[in-house]
Amino acid sequence: MHILFVEEVAQDYLNLRQLLDDQSHSLTLDWAPNYEKAIQMLHKHAYDLCLVAYYDTPNLKQFLNTLKDLVQTPTILLIREQQKSDSAFLANLETEILDKDKFSWKRLLRSYERVKNLLACREETQQFRLMFNHAFAFMVLLDVDGYLQEVNKAAHRFLDLSLVPNYRDLTLWDTPLAVSQTQTQAQFHSMFESARQNRFVRYEINIQDPQEEAITIDLTMTPICLTPNEVKWVLVEGRDLTEHKLIEQQLLHSNLNDPLTGLANRQLFIEHLEKSIQRARNRKNEHIAVLYLDLDRFRVINESLGHDMGDWVLMETAHRLQSCIPEKALLARSGGDEFMILLEGMKTLEEASELASLINQELSKTFVLDGYELIASASIGIAYDSQPSEGADLLRDADTAMFHAKRMGKSCYAIFNKNMHSEAMSRLRIETDIHRALEQQDFVLFYQPQIELQNEFLVGAEALIRFRHPQNGLILPFEFLNVLEDTGLIVQLGEWIVQTACHQLKRWQAADFDLNSVSVNLSPHQFRNGNLIRSIVDAAKSADIPAESLTLEITESLLLEDVQSTVKTLGIFKDMGFKVTIDDFGTGYSCLNYLKRFPVDAIKIDQSFIKGIVATAEDAAITVATIDMAHALGLSVIAEGVEKDEQRDFLIDHGCDFVQGYFYAPPLEEETLLEWGKQYMRMMQGKHQLIQN
Repeated sequence: MHILFVEEVAQDYLNLRQLLDDQSHSLTLDWAPNYEKAIQMLHKHAYDLCLVAYYDTPNLKQFLNTLKDLVQTPTILLIREQQKSDSAFLANLETEILDKDKFSWKRLLRSYERVKNLLACREETQQFRLMFNHAFAFMVLLDVDGYLQEVNKAAHRFLDLSLVPNYRDLTLWDTPLAVSQTQTQAQFHSMFESARQNRFVRYEINIQDPQEEAITIDLTMTPICLTPNEVKWVLVEGRDLTEHKLIEQQLLHSNLNDPLTGLANRQLFIEHLEKSIQRARNRKNEHIAVLYLDLDRFRVINESLGHDMGDWVLMETAHRLQSCIPEKALLARSGGDEFMILLEGMKTLEEASELASLINQELSKTFVLDGYELIASASIGIAYDSQPSEGADLLRDADTAMFHAKRMGKSCYAIFNKNMHSEAMSRLRIETDIHRALEQQDFVLFYQPQIELQNEFLVGAEALIRFRHPQNGLILPFEFLNVLEDTGLIVQLGEWIVQTACHQLKRWQAADFDLNSVSVNLSPHQFRNGNLIRSIVDAAKSADIPAESLTLEITESLLLEDVQSTVKTLGIFKDMGFKVTIDDFGTGYSCLNYLKRFPVDAIKIDQSFIKGIVATAEDAAITVATIDMAHALGLSVIAEGVEKDEQRDFLIDHGCDFVQGYFYAPPLEEETLLEWGKQYMRMMQGKHQLIQN
């Protein structure tokens, strides 16, 4: 132990030194004969104990005050019993007093431990008070009657105590903040009564702070007991949750609202729908309806004008829809270009159908954006049930009805019925089967021969997709093509069709079956795919066939979706040498002005006209006009669906170039077509030889 002894009387120092040397050998004793020397030594060394001889002089008091501020070294005063002392001054010192004449090593050690513990407590108290005063949360210590005992800075501001002379005269519920708000005063008092019963209490309370701003406080009261079940104090803690609540609301809004349009999202819509269903069950003659909207041809806007323009159209659509719906209806964006509307308290179904009509009237008004004029429409499905069981079921039914509306021609609405659900389930089974068929390669190609009419030579074949179902046998495309389009799987399957048809043509040619070309159908989804041109070129190259051996067939309706883009794509194909045919001609709405712009080689007259050319004057007239028009534009003409010799003869008489149909052969698998083709070619060669002879 290192001790500094401050003693002006040298003899007293020597006496104490002798005494300590006799009683302990584990200490070092330094002597300071005056206060100035003592301060110098305290700056120079770290002492465990400071012994100070007490003399009732101003210099001593000044030194002791300096010592208290200078170091945290335990200090013990040595005084003689008969010596005068300032008891008031000594009482404020954190020290011990020993009698010089009764001094001993044991007494010194006991006093030293007490002073050291006292200083440690003082340091802990100071640390606690610093933490208490600078705590972010407001903290108040109440006595058992609710009076304020300790208040930190945050609580001082929160309780508005700046003008209170002595806050210890107030209970928590008598503070200026509480008095100004009756409800808060009652909450404070109620919480305190519970805490006084030795129960932890926690509430969120809404109040106005001294600046009259609304805030939310997380308030707790914790009973503090010195003995079991005897509450001595109550610790009050409060934390301002206002910012937290604001962030929580913002997160909730972003989770439940669409960021682009600000409308409710699907999750929030379903929550409201479930509540509406519960209310509808308790109200007679009041029903709910869900309208599910999908914008028609929105993809064309995105692809032609860009996604920024598309987003603007979505926002403008949301604005127009909001202006159409009743005040109590809920409008939500499901995602993409789909919207949902919830109608509640309806009396009749007509209210929903009238709204659907109004919506399409509103959407048909021109959108003007950055110099572009756009017209939108929506396919709308309506699900209406007086006793719906689940919100998800009603939403599903509206979605199903919307798909029916889209197949009806778009810009219209359809009302759900149970048959639609059966069809949707059938569609789901088909979709599952298609995925499995792609994995297990259950799709096969059939080929229908194409005949040049003037000499009846076999010149080509059209590749037609079939699905060989493991249980249901051969399934025709009209049962699954829509599903392929809707799921996007048509692109993958379309690429396989082109590749397979090209390689099959090469194999036929290698087997001395010399077909000039093979035709493949391109679906709208496949035609719009960015990889289309590369996939067609790669298929022809990998099969080692010239471009002119591959004919690409596209539907008439596809031409009108995006004329400029379509012309560009077809032009690229033509420049490469591929041939292009317009399929199902006559079923769309194209006009001569459009037709002459497209770089195509041929048109294929739809079989619906060929079927009636012999018996129906209208079909005959349309067919003849189409042939003449095509020839005037330099295009070849193919007639499909030829089943009778009268039809063939009519087409020969009117100059049709090529035909295909059951009159010659149905669609055949590759090996069957090979056998049929060789036999047909031999037959045609024999026929021509007889004619020549």
